[in-house]
Amino acid sequence: MTKNLIGLIIALLGFSFPAVAQTISNDFSLEMSILNEDKIQTLYLSDLDFQNFGTAEEIFQLTITKNKPDQSYSNCYFEIRLYKDNELLMEAISHPFTIPASFTSDVISNLTLASGSYRFGEGNDTEVHFDQTNIKPEAEELQREILASGKAPVGVYLLTIELRQLNQNIPLAKEEKILLKASNPSYLNLVSPGAPAGSSQVPAIFSQYPLFQWTGNGSEYQVMVFEKKDMMQSFDDIINSQPNWVSERTSQFSLQYPQSGDAIPLEYNKTYYWLVRMYVFTSAGEEFLDSEIWQFKLVNPEQSSNLQDQLAQNELWQFLEQLLGPSTTEVKAKLKGASLKRIFYNGEEITIDQFFNILNSYRGKQFELLEFNAPE
Repeated sequence: MTKNLIGLIIALLGFSFPAVAQTISNDFSLEMSILNEDKIQTLYLSDLDFQNFGTAEEIFQLTITKNKPDQSYSNCYFEIRLYKDNELLMEAISHPFTIPASFTSDVISNLTLASGSYRFGEGNDTEVHFDQTNIKPEAEELQREILASGKAPVGVYLLTIELRQLNQNIPLAKEEKILLKASNPSYLNLVSPGAPAGSSQVPAIFSQYPLFQWTGNGSEYQVMVFEKKDMMQSFDDIINSQPNWVSERTSQFSLQYPQSGDAIPLEYNKTYYWLVRMYVFTSAGEEFLDSEIWQFKLVNPEQSSNLQDQLAQNELWQFLEQLLGPSTTEVKAKLKGASLKRIFYNGEEITIDQFFNILNSYRGKQFELLEFNAPE
């Protein structure tokens, strides 16, 4: 079966899990372990294609133990099913094989099964290969989604493996495991500072240590900041240039530009690009997704006293609205006409740059307001 047929695997057969427990023989034991089960967020169905060995990744390992020594079993076969939210997505059935009396126990993987060369013994009749896949094209919308992205849609995926014999109703052994709870992370939005690159106006910021904020549903994130250069004409030009700063990976949704370390200091009157790289774990390994690129211009607020006063008030109102909500209107009314050309913090006069840095240090954090006294 080729890659082009992978999308057909998702056709639902419409079966549900049995309502009663199934009787199972004690002749064999199966124990399945899902590799990286705590990390996988996205499933590629091609990794469970037992007739397409070349492109699959290792997903699970299966320990097979024969509990009755010196007994052989003929006309055995594997039946592997993948369910999504209790509905059957895929059913792969192997060619019949023999398990000789000499076999005791072994550990195999989905790659071993897909190779078509695994043998329980020395004879050709002990070889395991898959030549039958039962599908029923009913879920057209789900099928289109798989064909478009190559990924399994969001849901809970259960993998079951049965070792059976032809013309026998009772399986020799059965094992089932939740393969993953697929979320297919692809949600990554920048919040602040700035606006999308290419916007007609470049938003100004006034702190050399801005707080970068975003939202997403990946595992970890990394912020990248670049100084705008004349030769930058595309996304690749930016991402391939020398960055001012590449952050450590974090699971949080905000990071502040560092005041020390390897970061190149941001300079006033220059424009900067920034983006977030989101990392996710898939059945094919770790992947990353880059956000769109935003831009901002760093402006020195102390170049103009009137500009300083206006900017300080704007920043203060935004901060108070986040802190006080509707009560901010009352505070604004009491401060009408007031000047912020001189700002005091804990009894000491501070610069406008220090004022912005203090406000930034509170953004993106949770705290409890114990008391607030509005000015008279």
